[in-house]
Amino acid sequence: MTALQSLRSFFGAFQAAVHAAAAVDMHRTPDARDLKKLGIPKAAFSQIHL
Repeated sequence: MTALQSLRSFFGAFQAAVHAAAAVDMHRTPDARDLKKLGIPKAAFSQIHL
């Protein structure tokens, strides 16, 4: 993996984390795409009581 690919991967995961945190802050379920990028199954997330 090149340095550019590593940076893109890092910032992609960071962006997914920001989007998921914002959704939770608004008492919404994060987008499945963001959860997948973070390695969190949607079924597991839905069991969390917000």
